[in-house]
Amino acid sequence: MKISRYMARIALCLLLAIPALGAPVELEDDLGRTVIIDQPCQKVVFLVENALNTYYSIADPETVLAIGDNIWKRELKEDFFRAVDPKFDDKVRIGFDSGLVSLETLAAEGPDLVVLWATSPEDENLKAITETLGIPVYAVFITSIEDMYKQVREMGTISGRADRAAEVEAIMKSYVEEVTSATEGISDEDRPKVYWMWSDVLGTAGRESGFDDLIYQAGGINVMNFWENDASRMEHPTVPLETLISLNPDVIYMWYNEKLDPEDVISGTEFAGWKDINAVKNGRVYEIENPFLFDAFSPRMPMALMHLARNIQPELFADMSIDERLDGFFGEMYSVHYPGYAAL
Repeated sequence: MKISRYMARIALCLLLAIPALGAPVELEDDLGRTVIIDQPCQKVVFLVENALNTYYSIADPETVLAIGDNIWKRELKEDFFRAVDPKFDDKVRIGFDSGLVSLETLAAEGPDLVVLWATSPEDENLKAITETLGIPVYAVFITSIEDMYKQVREMGTISGRADRAAEVEAIMKSYVEEVTSATEGISDEDRPKVYWMWSDVLGTAGRESGFDDLIYQAGGINVMNFWENDASRMEHPTVPLETLISLNPDVIYMWYNEKLDPEDVISGTEFAGWKDINAVKNGRVYEIENPFLFDAFSPRMPMALMHLARNIQPELFADMSIDERLDGFFGEMYSVHYPGYAAL
């Protein structure tokens, strides 16, 4: 009898010492929805690439069950994905038809969780997966730098690797601090006014957007802060050209654009009406050179910040080597070198 009680106590101690597997956990996604998962998830489908990048910095790649067949500019990314996930090419691809996800393929795979991009709870794919298949869906919608840090913590919860998520968040913040420690003392009056140019040219980053935060941390100020119009608060407003000319930005920063280069804005005939803008007159038009390396809506946000800071405040960051920072960053985040993605 004494031996039985002793064994029962040992069993109880072991039970208490082992983290619960499959324990229900509540998350709040970027749309404020409550998502209940069994932690840690073992079969996760990513229909949005930015969260996949974050997940690979934290979790076991074996738990990535499938990936959306909608990766933009895949030629820039697939060598990296193969380096951090040796079975990347074998992952099931989830297709889309006219923007609607293949429910049949998803149902056949039986994931624990689907992660996708959605700007509203009424998103068609979000509703179809939750209501038709009954599969939990985590919606991603990044509108601030803080949203990226939240995503890191949430991916840690989903994978059951909160400690590694805390490390990743600390790594990201250390690279951000390298820039903000040099720019935080600049007064608003001394910051160049920056116009962020999305691919639709007159579409820009509003006052309540992630790039508004990033531009300020890089030592500039978003020119939308000087537009007295409610549209300036939108995440992606469109600005009339005459308004942009009157706002007169000192710097124009272009998102990666295959059809347009900074030189086109500075001297192209299609931009003749822009010639009196300070940024054009002074040749201060820049472009994100690589939309993978400098994707601000991914865990590489600190690299995007450094890219911006080097051009917005060139005197402060004249000695900064982006390639050296990239190599260090990829090493700490993914245990691979840059360029080439060889294992450390």
